Amino acid sequence: MSAILTASRIAFHYPNQANLFTNLSLTINSGEIFTLLGPNGAGKTTLLKCLSGELIVNTGHIHLRGTDLTKIPGKKRARLLAYVPQITTITSPLSVLDFVVTGRTPFINFVNVPGKSDYQLAHNCLQELGLASLESKQMTALSGGQQQMIMIAKALLQKPKLIVLDEPTSALDFGRQRQVLRLLKKLANRHYAILLTTHNPNHALILNQKVGLFSNAGRLKIGTTADIITESHLATLYNAPLKITYVPQLGRNVCELAEFDN
Repeated sequence: MSAILTASRIAFHYPNQANLFTNLSLTINSGEIFTLLGPNGAGKTTLLKCLSGELIVNTGHIHLRGTDLTKIPGKKRARLLAYVPQITTITSPLSVLDFVVTGRTPFINFVNVPGKSDYQLAHNCLQELGLASLESKQMTALSGGQQQMIMIAKALLQKPKLIVLDEPTSALDFGRQRQVLRLLKKLANRHYAILLTTHNPNHALILNQKVGLFSNAGRLKIGTTADIITESHLATLYNAPLKITYVPQLGRNVCELAEFDN
């Protein structure tokens, strides 16, 4: 596997505030899923924005396919990296199909408009995601979960090498969560690199690849699922008792709250 994104000893703080993290390093490879877990307020979203070029780190370096992230022009970067933020209410008056086709913007110069082939790509993507029935609906008419799925579809239209998703399953029911997790596995098999955040350790257990635990102290512990998703690590991370149990019917471990009634 080849490195798609590397961060070397990076640090970040907002103006007049303490560092959220310092001396942080990580690598995301082609065909790899990196699942990031951490408590609320730890700075996971800020870290993703730094890794995506939305924010500039104060120290250290981030390279995307070997090139300093800050040196890559916006359109070229958008062909390499797609960032799907946490879902917020989308007020765009566009139809779903028109909204998704804006993902082709990195491939269209400023004097052109999306063509027939761009719309066909958008239609095919929506069809693959089981969302074709929404094509003609306005974005404002969709539920939060539907909007989240459409945001993922738009990101796929960029044809990136790396997809960064901030809590992509947070607004989804169990059926859509399953669909997204299956999609991420499929994309990794197609050699996409995937970085996502989640509050659910079970998602890391299902994806079963590289995992990072990001603490309130700005420390990042990285390893395999087996090494990282342990009761002691998670109890420290979330300050809550958690139980990990192997479920033979599923063929994997499951994480749940322990001593819930105490």
